[in-house]
Amino acid sequence: MNGSKTQKRLVTLILLLFLIIIWRLFHLQVILGARYYRLSELSRIRKIYTPAPRGRIFARNNIVIADSRPSFALSIIPLETDSQTIKTVANYLDIDYLNIKEWFENNAYLRTPIKIKRNINLETVLKIEENLHTLPGVLLEVEPLRFYPYGPATAHLIGYLSAVTKEELKNDSFYKPWHFVGRAGIEGQYEKYLRGNEGIRYTEIDILGRELGPLKEKREEPPVAGYDIYLSIDAELQNLAYELISKYKKGAVVGIDLSDGSIICLVSHPSFDPNLVSSGISQKDWSNLVNNKFAPLLNRVISCAYPPGSTIKPLIALCGLQSGLINQETRFASCLGAFTYGNRTYKCWTKHYSLNLTDAIVYSCNTYFYQLGLRLGLDRITSYLNLWRVNKKTDIDLINERSGNIPTREWLDSRYGKNCWTTGIIPNLAIGQGEILVTPLQLAVIYSAIANNGEYYTPHLLQSIKKGDKTIFQYQAKKNQIPISADDIKIIKKALQGVVEFGTGTSAQVFGITVAGKTGTAENPPNLDHAWFVGYAPAEQPEVVFCAIVENVGKGGAIAAPIVGKLIEKYFAIKQQLAN
Repeated sequence: MNGSKTQKRLVTLILLLFLIIIWRLFHLQVILGARYYRLSELSRIRKIYTPAPRGRIFARNNIVIADSRPSFALSIIPLETDSQTIKTVANYLDIDYLNIKEWFENNAYLRTPIKIKRNINLETVLKIEENLHTLPGVLLEVEPLRFYPYGPATAHLIGYLSAVTKEELKNDSFYKPWHFVGRAGIEGQYEKYLRGNEGIRYTEIDILGRELGPLKEKREEPPVAGYDIYLSIDAELQNLAYELISKYKKGAVVGIDLSDGSIICLVSHPSFDPNLVSSGISQKDWSNLVNNKFAPLLNRVISCAYPPGSTIKPLIALCGLQSGLINQETRFASCLGAFTYGNRTYKCWTKHYSLNLTDAIVYSCNTYFYQLGLRLGLDRITSYLNLWRVNKKTDIDLINERSGNIPTREWLDSRYGKNCWTTGIIPNLAIGQGEILVTPLQLAVIYSAIANNGEYYTPHLLQSIKKGDKTIFQYQAKKNQIPISADDIKIIKKALQGVVEFGTGTSAQVFGITVAGKTGTAENPPNLDHAWFVGYAPAEQPEVVFCAIVENVGKGGAIAAPIVGKLIEKYFAIKQQLAN
């Protein structure tokens, strides 16, 4: 009897165990089946993003100034690798193992390939390739690498690439941790057009993480290259401008086509090689670049403002003419090399004696403009400078542009305290010294308006955006007008022509071409003065304007004027070549 009961209990227990097993199998295969299927698929399928070639950047005449070339990159899949592999890879790549180890530990859960090193030389690639079968989770890939054929000559114009930041990853779902992003210049301004869309391919892998081949069940998504950007820059002029300005420690050059405001050259010096930055610069080299006392990353054309010196005198003269306080023949007290106002003496660079307005511009007489400034008064001068947008950005299509500064009554009150300044600042203001500031681009735009009798165009670099042969966007020039009396501007333009013919700017002369312009020497104590020259040509029917500043070198007529003269000469030589 007892045996029968025991037998029944045993059968019941066995049935119960079978029911548990059946339920567990049902739970795993039916209820959780889809989940485990996905997990099994993940373990045998590798999703790889294929980099998209970045859009090219062209100068005039379809000259490529930014492109992409093939390069080798090494990626690691954290979930499929181990610490020994990390150490071996670091040794091959000659990089700090501890940095990679820390990164690996923080991302050990990731199955996506993450780039560790870009632009690897062929010798290192071959060594790794020979031993790749012993390095689980390590991938060698060919990817497009940004390449700038003109190097430092176009660095501030084009910009560079650097790794995406945590903030950018958070704010823009397009980016992934291995992406590089356009910084500064055209790369930054038109990043969303240039970046393209990367592709996706799926491969089947074995238990060791080795690729077995493409996965036929999933269609590959090919990468889509970014849009091409066409600029107004002339590559020959750009190179010449860089060659001329790089003879000095610091300076900037910009040229504008007066027919539509397009920029034909834009150079800042000192510069840097964007190829080194965009290929993955080391932290040490980047720190050296950022902390360099000459600020090579600073675009002096748009991001640095200086006292304009005597280049502002034509605007002060126009202010006097248009207000009716002076005319072409107005004379003040003779220049004896200095002018006293109150208890202060303001110097002139030589004795000019008695001059009319035209000659005061031609020979850049400070004493004349000290007196003109005082006659005009602060409010009239600053109001007129505001009309010329000295305190506004030019709205060029580049990021990080800054505006100049006009020391208005309100600005002076905010800086020194209400009425805690004197009219003694006016003589300095009238010769472009003190608190008045302009960028080289602003000054070039101002002279564009002078050359075109008050008409000028918003400066721009972009000409068009294209996808293959299809134009996606065509830039439309934006015309602006400053109201100027025809008779008054004629007086100023005649004087500017005289500056180059027989005044302070004779070193800007070009054989066979009439150049007009103005020298400027801006004080920068305790250092040497900044040298300015801004000029346009031909004086009779202007086509182009160039502005050059060289920091801490002395007189504008001796240093900056020859730079502009050579650029004007080159501009018309290129024009003649194209005509033939």
